[in-house]
Amino acid sequence: MKALLNRVLNNDLCSGCGMCSSVAEDDAIKIRLTGDGYHRPVLNSQYQDKPVASEQTSAAFAKSCPALNLDIRPYKSANYHPIWGEILDTLKGYAADDEIRQAGSSGGVISALAQYCLEHKLVDGVIQIQASTTDPLENVATISRSRQNVIASSGSRYAPASPGEALKWVAMSTEKYLFIGKPCDVAAVRQMQQHNPRLKENIPYIVSFMCAGTPSLQGTEQVLDKLEVERKDVTAFRYRGDGWPGLTKATLKNGDERTMTYNDSWGKVLNRHLQTRCKICPDGIGEFADIVCADGWEGDEKGYPSFEEREGNSLILVRTAKGRELFRNAEAAGVVKAEAFDTGSIFAIQPFQYYRRTTILPRLLAMKLLMLKTPAYKGFELGKGAREIGFYQSFKAFTGLLVRRKKIKKRALETA
Repeated sequence: MKALLNRVLNNDLCSGCGMCSSVAEDDAIKIRLTGDGYHRPVLNSQYQDKPVASEQTSAAFAKSCPALNLDIRPYKSANYHPIWGEILDTLKGYAADDEIRQAGSSGGVISALAQYCLEHKLVDGVIQIQASTTDPLENVATISRSRQNVIASSGSRYAPASPGEALKWVAMSTEKYLFIGKPCDVAAVRQMQQHNPRLKENIPYIVSFMCAGTPSLQGTEQVLDKLEVERKDVTAFRYRGDGWPGLTKATLKNGDERTMTYNDSWGKVLNRHLQTRCKICPDGIGEFADIVCADGWEGDEKGYPSFEEREGNSLILVRTAKGRELFRNAEAAGVVKAEAFDTGSIFAIQPFQYYRRTTILPRLLAMKLLMLKTPAYKGFELGKGAREIGFYQSFKAFTGLLVRRKKIKKRALETA
């Protein structure tokens, strides 16, 4: 397993999901924030000369780590969409509870489903991410067991997050959990479930959200710079939520609040600090989840998503029979409200996901030309996406990654 981790780290392919720390022996691997602002596994010095996992666990890790392997084939049917994946239902909706809807990043549907699962005792806890109590800029994995905890964990957190660390708790428990995470986190759990019966039994529901990538914590620090705020003075930091899309908000020790629009924080700062793995991710759309949600943006007069503040709405893709049953029961109970949405219209409200999915293949080819390692992606039909977007955009994506990676390589050699 050490060799696999070294391959991941040496090729800058880690997504920071945290799964490796949960399957290793005891505390052999810890997830730490690195100097460049990402979550990465660090080997405990006591395990330098001894194995961190059994051969069986190492083999399972090789097939489950999203930096090494993503295989969607076991979850596909004849209706698989080459851009948006396996979909049973495409919906648009929101949480019926006004507080949950307001607190969420879009329509609060994920938080509403979490609350429903807890209230109806479908699970004992919800594995999700929450702001650290010791550093409001950082994220920690937590288990929510009440409405208050769920609401406290609502809203996007555009900084490194490792909910996979919580899998160690699952392995030692007889409780059942709903797992909420980024697509790479969800893929790690789903693939590891194939090799770990207890993990499969203890996590009956998996929910995700569309993801545009994980920014370095340095991105958040740059946001603070633009707000003219010192990190030491921040007592609370919200990336989004409390409205839709909601403001980025830093609360200071003296009670003052400094805010920035979503378009300025994400669109002009945070998305410029994405880790390498996110730039070659074929699954920003959460294909391994039972249910995935996203912003159900309204289009402006040019057809581009509008970021004007309004009541939240979520795009909802139901991917599995279990997810369909959960969502329909929650809807019947009045927890969520939804209506059918045309799958063909997803492009209009999620253009970034469309562009990234259709240009992944040329980006991967550019990395291979540079003799760089890439994860093994199986069953995603990336060739169909590349054909759909056409030669010009494919070539543009190919040359763009080629130029960026060459510059990075040159800088690394200059500073070595």
